[in-house]
Amino acid sequence: GSKHERLLDFGCGQGGALRYFDKLGFNCFGVDIAPNDIAVARKHMPHLAKQLIVVDPKPDAKNVYCGGGFDIVISIQTLDFLSNTDFDKAIKAIYNSMKPGAKIYASMNGYSMYYRNHGKEIGDGLWNIKFKGSRVDYDINLNFVKDKDEMKKRFSLFKPVYLDYYDSSFREEGSEFRYTFFGIKE
Repeated sequence: GSKHERLLDFGCGQGGALRYFDKLGFNCFGVDIAPNDIAVARKHMPHLAKQLIVVDPKPDAKNVYCGGGFDIVISIQTLDFLSNTDFDKAIKAIYNSMKPGAKIYASMNGYSMYYRNHGKEIGDGLWNIKFKGSRVDYDINLNFVKDKDEMKKRFSLFKPVYLDYYDSSFREEGSEFRYTFFGIKE
């Protein structure tokens, strides 16, 4: 990466991925809905403090994040917290924030993910998950993708380059199955 390549981490949390890309030389920006996480990210990367921003979790589809003009957008384990309606708004805002030819890499929970077994469908693509284990005590809403075709449809604004999944078993929580999408804004 070069300082000329603008990278957006949509759902940057405490900035773990951004620290990696910053060291590679990208001009990094991060957005998240959690003020506490953004505060931690700013503490770890004070030189990027003005580029780490708390955003509305339900954006207007016309939004452009951090001034736009991004060459690369990543969103890992973030879009799954949005309803279908809010996902559509967020993906349009992400799209509007990208240059033509820009690349996106994102992941979404798959239907076979273990947490869905502890959930109840509540509408607009969301499932309320209630799960208590030795590591987590969840009462959260998550969105799940049925298959690769649905994943491709969710990211239909972009030309797909590579679509796949990853899975692992995490302690007593079971499968962490997630679909991944890599695409280009034409």
